[in-house]
Amino acid sequence: MKSPELTDTILVPIDFSEITAPALAHAQLYAGILEKTITLVHLIDKGWGDKEHEIILEEEEALSKLQNLADDVFASSGIQTSVLVRRGDFHDGIGEIAEEFKATMVVMGTKGVKGIQRWTGSNAIKVIRNSQDVPYIVVQEMPKHEKIRNVVLPFSVTIESRQKLAWAIFLAKLFNCHFYLIAENNEDEWTKHKIQNNVQFATKYLTQHNCKFSFEFASGMTAFHKEIVIYASAKEADLLIMMTDEELEVLEIFTGSREQEIIANEKKIPVMVMNPIENTKILGAAMFQ
Repeated sequence: MKSPELTDTILVPIDFSEITAPALAHAQLYAGILEKTITLVHLIDKGWGDKEHEIILEEEEALSKLQNLADDVFASSGIQTSVLVRRGDFHDGIGEIAEEFKATMVVMGTKGVKGIQRWTGSNAIKVIRNSQDVPYIVVQEMPKHEKIRNVVLPFSVTIESRQKLAWAIFLAKLFNCHFYLIAENNEDEWTKHKIQNNVQFATKYLTQHNCKFSFEFASGMTAFHKEIVIYASAKEADLLIMMTDEELEVLEIFTGSREQEIIANEKKIPVMVMNPIENTKILGAAMFQ
């Protein structure tokens, strides 16, 4: 995890669709409490047949629209907001800009996994997978509260699932939120042991940092990724924190991955997503033992 104190801004990709307002609202929530600026970015993917003068006109129009949004953000919240229009592929460009601008996080709206996207992968997950250690907060609707109260932390067999604890502790200091831990229910003894180790580490870690939390195992009545969303909805979660899977089953390439279903969940719960990192010094080697 990159230390938020060493970062500069909260990046918000803007496509001028209906998800713009929710993304801006959530970005303001975090920027206000973190005392960070906001950077609005729009990417223009140049096609083979696009003419230069047409692209320039598109850039100028996008820049004008972004500036209007930035002015509205500053007028309503007092948060300094800058704008950026770049040429490039959206899936690769957002991560590159986040790294360049030392972004604390990227707040991004999604329309969910619909139609053909279910076969090719949602825009959100493609962008996140092409980034480094910058967390993404993916939202579908306006914030329900002015602060983060309830946060769900799912735990599975992977040791990487512990990495989300670093951001959990950071959020606890900001919002004094309650963490709801849910662990995968698996009958395989080896898998169950690994999951229990992760849960024991998490509860100890949260206790040491004086965090409020509760824990339960999933019922096992349905797939774990589906239970996570059901559980988060029941707990009225303001945020769900998850890691991306490093490897996906071949079948998921064609049916839509589990992580896509969580990120673009039907309950429209905001999701913080991070890619696993290899640098164990960030959280301490013990976290990966």
